[in-house]
Amino acid sequence: MNIRAKKWVLPKLDTRQLVLLAFLMALSLILGRFGTVSTQFIQVGFTFVATSLIARWYGPIWAVLTASILDVVKVMLMGGQYFIGFTVTAAAAALIYGWGYYRVDKISWLRVAITVALVTFIVNLGLNTINLILMYQPVHSWSSFWAFITPRFIKNLTVYPIQVLVSYFVLNNPVINRLTKDIF
Repeated sequence: MNIRAKKWVLPKLDTRQLVLLAFLMALSLILGRFGTVSTQFIQVGFTFVATSLIARWYGPIWAVLTASILDVVKVMLMGGQYFIGFTVTAAAAALIYGWGYYRVDKISWLRVAITVALVTFIVNLGLNTINLILMYQPVHSWSSFWAFITPRFIKNLTVYPIQVLVSYFVLNNPVINRLTKDIF
């Protein structure tokens, strides 16, 4: 089986890998609840850090599975209205992160910038905006679409460089690189 095909196979996990996956899932829940920085106009969450690490270490299939499970668990633990569209967007983001980071020895600035841009435009601006319109707008029109996407575009444009910087430095951290070599 070539390296491209191996990217899309569900790898078996040993005990250390399973424990680390559970830890990253717990970290994602904690970051989703307490790891947000808010101002009057903008809110920045850091769950993408845990999703990026899961995608880098476990691949796109495990990342999609864990992102889907975590979306449901977050709604059950923290309350709120469940909407399957947000589960699909969480899975799509994990798939993109997996495509960008899995089985890459040195993750470059360009790779991080492209991967985060794809998540930003396809998932955050595209799919999430459509989900919000479907949930909260009784009449679907172009004017409601523009009303939803304009502030979201400004927010994502502001947050994009922060996500690129944090992702690059986390994914290229010496401790993360050592864990990659020791556990995977």
